[in-house]
Amino acid sequence: MTESMLIGNTFPLTLMRRRLTVDVVPLEELRRAAAGRRIVSFWGHANTLRAASAAVGFDLSPAEERPVLTLSPEAFPSLGGEVFRECWILSPDCRRSFRPSVGDELKPEEICSWQCLHLVWQ
Repeated sequence: MTESMLIGNTFPLTLMRRRLTVDVVPLEELRRAAAGRRIVSFWGHANTLRAASAAVGFDLSPAEERPVLTLSPEAFPSLGGEVFRECWILSPDCRRSFRPSVGDELKPEEICSWQCLHLVWQ
C-alpha cells in the first residue's frame, strides 16, 4: 500500500509542538505528490470543498464532517489513528484586503486562486 497524504484547509498552530518546516509550493507539486497516494483529508469548510477539489484535480472530502486532528505521543499530527510526518495545506486567495463578514462563509466565486503549503515535521 502507498503512503497516505494528509491534507486540509488550515493547520492549527496549537498542534505545532515540534520542529517543522513550512514551504510555499506550486499547486502542481501537490498534484505530483498526491499521485498514487491515499488522501486523508481534514477539510473543514464545506462551502469551499468543491472548488478546492476542482483546483487540485481530486476529491478532498474528509471521511467524516469536520474531522479533528490530534497529536501522537511523539507530537506528530494524527487522524483516524494514522500518524503523519508531513501535511499539505491548500488555502484560498481572495482579492486584496477581502474578508467575509462576521458569520458569513467564503463563497467559491470570491476565490481568485489557491496557495499551497507543505509542512514537514523533523
